[in-house]
Amino acid sequence: MELRHLEQILEICRAGGFSGAARKLSISQPTLSKSIARLEAQLSLKLFERTNGAARPTAYGAFVAQRAEALLQGVAALSRDLEQLARGEEGRIRIAVGPASRLKPLPELLRRIAVRFPKLHVETVQEKGPDVIAALQDGRVDIAFGYSEHAARYGELIRKKLFEDAIILVARPGHPALALQDAGPRELLQYPFALPSILPGVERWAGELSREEGENLRAFMSDDYGLVVQRALDTDSIAMGASFLFAEPLADGRLKPVSNTLDVTYACWMLTTAERWRSPLIKAMAELSKAAVSERPLSAAA
Repeated sequence: MELRHLEQILEICRAGGFSGAARKLSISQPTLSKSIARLEAQLSLKLFERTNGAARPTAYGAFVAQRAEALLQGVAALSRDLEQLARGEEGRIRIAVGPASRLKPLPELLRRIAVRFPKLHVETVQEKGPDVIAALQDGRVDIAFGYSEHAARYGELIRKKLFEDAIILVARPGHPALALQDAGPRELLQYPFALPSILPGVERWAGELSREEGENLRAFMSDDYGLVVQRALDTDSIAMGASFLFAEPLADGRLKPVSNTLDVTYACWMLTTAERWRSPLIKAMAELSKAAVSERPLSAAA
């Protein structure tokens, strides 16, 4: 059995007959019929029931078609990888990031890509948390950087953990919440919050909300952390996010940490599909991504 036989069997199943499959394969109907007839004779099996111009796969034909699809996808992926290797660096990588991963690890990763693969074409898209994973699932990107809980229901994805960070609450100096110790949701949700999205762990911490608490939790939402930080600087909003996002305003005293009972960790992962993971380029992206968060930044290197 040859690859062309797999393509032919799959197209006949999709088209429901030899004529439609022949058009799709750009061959004549008699040529296709003879090819399948010779294969059936070779295997001593009947692959299709032919009636009134239609073709219905037998149990054997259906079995081959099912296996053929996966095999042909693998061959296509192999061909793409070989073409990419033949071109050297002149390929393309599409990356999806969320509000936090846009700031870490993406900038440092892009620096490392520019050094390692100077001719590689790079496309980045920013999505809200769950939409990052959807972009990967839909085939719009090759790799995605996302929060672990957003990827929880996609068990088939390849995951490479990059780093963890505590999710903290911050407010501007003089905010009443700064006087509290180990404040819980009932105390803190008296004030408006600023954040990009409400994570499942935050929902569990908040518990059942009154109308006012629900409105305060969703008082300001943006997928731009610069705006989240600015909201906390300009108003009495309490900003929430991974601690690295507030490092600069915390260091210079423009924002202060709010003592609270929230115990949620931000975990950033690089994710891709099993098919894309076969690519040497995607494996290189995982290597560079890990280096981007664990090694000295290239911009500061000697």
